[in-house]
Amino acid sequence: MPSSVRIRRAITVGALSTTLVLSAATYASSAPRTSTELPNLAVQSTRFDHYEYAAGDAAAVTYVLHNFGTVDAEKVVITAGGSGDPWELQITDWGGVGFGDEGITVPAGQSASVTLRGTVSAGSANVGRVLVAFAFGGANGDSDDSNNYGDARASVPGATGILTGQSYYDRNGDGRNDPGEGVAGVRVTVVGLYDIDRTATAFTGDDGRFLLTGLPVGNYELRVRPPEGWWLKYGDGVGSADVRANENGEQSLEVVPST
Repeated sequence: MPSSVRIRRAITVGALSTTLVLSAATYASSAPRTSTELPNLAVQSTRFDHYEYAAGDAAAVTYVLHNFGTVDAEKVVITAGGSGDPWELQITDWGGVGFGDEGITVPAGQSASVTLRGTVSAGSANVGRVLVAFAFGGANGDSDDSNNYGDARASVPGATGILTGQSYYDRNGDGRNDPGEGVAGVRVTVVGLYDIDRTATAFTGDDGRFLLTGLPVGNYELRVRPPEGWWLKYGDGVGSADVRANENGEQSLEVVPST
């Protein structure tokens, strides 16, 4: 073999067998490890320390990690996450698992908790929620990284916003909502999601427009029912809407005659 030729040139014959054994071990160690030789981290839970906050509050989020593998997960840190949205928790303490930290060890078959601490931003008050979302990994790999991610949300109540939009029929087929194309009598209902205890309904006027005011900011289910003789052109009449304090997202509801 080419390796034995190199060995003979470099050492004496008496040491040949010993060196060959070491060479074989070197080749074996470079072989890919099987899944049973790797850790298997999973995020089992992600929780804020309170259900509700106000802008400027301190908040903590605890991740519980479990290693289902037979090998310790070493130097576990955050490997991905953070969208940059203004309603994310502004982390000030990464709990030793930040992108530049040394990380922690999660022993095989055991769990470990990691707590991130930060401040609720003013952007959270605008949308009614604060979020975190991160993935974890160890320096020595993972046999299944599909479950290494965890996210959580908490409410930031108090602000209100509006929801508005227009229903129309594109009579001239130009792909635009032109003056005079509004359709009256379309029922628009919003139902609060998560912990928003609010339901409200409006009908479009002669110009096709509707307006709902005083809605707590946050996520809503949007239900649309055209009057008899009309159908929504797209969708089944159930969608979603996001109400924000300082923004106005226009809802466009295109309808077509049912016959």
